[in-house]
Amino acid sequence: MSHIKAVLFDMDGVLINTEPVHYRMWKEAFHNRGLEIDYEVYKGCIGTTDAFLMDLIWDNYGRDFRGDKEILKDAAAIEKRMQREEGFPEMPGVKEMMHQLHEAGFLLAIASSSPVSRIEAAMDHIGVREYLSLLNSAENVARSKPAPDIYLDTAKKVGVTPKECIVLEDSENGSIAADAAGMICVGLDNPDSGDQNLEKARAIIHELREFTPELIRSLTEV
Repeated sequence: MSHIKAVLFDMDGVLINTEPVHYRMWKEAFHNRGLEIDYEVYKGCIGTTDAFLMDLIWDNYGRDFRGDKEILKDAAAIEKRMQREEGFPEMPGVKEMMHQLHEAGFLLAIASSSPVSRIEAAMDHIGVREYLSLLNSAENVARSKPAPDIYLDTAKKVGVTPKECIVLEDSENGSIAADAAGMICVGLDNPDSGDQNLEKARAIIHELREFTPELIRSLTEV
């Protein structure tokens, strides 16, 4: 019998296909400051926080935007414009997947590096808030992915142990975080998230419809 009680989701690249949008957003924000960023550099921050990206920019380009609140405001304004024009790009099958898992009795929660206001807006937009027990952001913890903080904090807040959680992630940083938290990780191979190393994942899926109660049970039966 499966011991899993909760399913924890990364959001970007898993529930909404926003990684291409994020890259365009940051590319424009840095372009406005005379810096052209390369995707090969940018993809190292996928699954982490804005602060992690600023460290990457410093390490690779020698430009220091750490603590620069203006570029964060600029990026947020660019993203809002893109959202008005394009909406949140929903991943195929997300509603069906969540409904199925909810009906099977799993607690469902978000454990994302995005700000909580953005998580709320995205989940409202795609219409899955009713299935979710918690929307948790890395804003609420000390360290971002690949540290396990967000996953440990989310498990604690929904009232389960790490061993009672399974995680769905699309990024290397996120899968490392889930593994470090002592949770089983399933990797979603999303081509739009770049060439991510998901070796920490117990299984790899290519579409959300593959992430079923039956798959969870097959990975966690004891």
